[in-house]
Amino acid sequence: MTYASPTTINGSLGFGEVLNYINNVTNNWISIMFLMAIYIIVLVGYYKAQDDFKGALAVAGYGTFIVAFLFWLGGFVMGWTLGVAIGLAVIGTFVLLMDNS
Repeated sequence: MTYASPTTINGSLGFGEVLNYINNVTNNWISIMFLMAIYIIVLVGYYKAQDDFKGALAVAGYGTFIVAFLFWLGGFVMGWTLGVAIGLAVIGTFVLLMDNS
């Protein structure tokens, strides 16, 4: 499958057009990797700051869901990716609510 040359990008539309081109060339993998990076960075950052892994799962799940929802509205991710983000948020909530302490 051939893609358009990067020189055909209309620069007057902003940086979003460049991101759209990169996303099309990588078959949506760049946006999925970006969402994975957000999840991991928030998970590790919250865990190191609060020393609460269950809370970190919930915060990372909800943060990733919000970004994935915005990406879905913009057309950068497909529905199954949003479904995975919703699943991560549900799992984080479930683990947080099952806290025995």
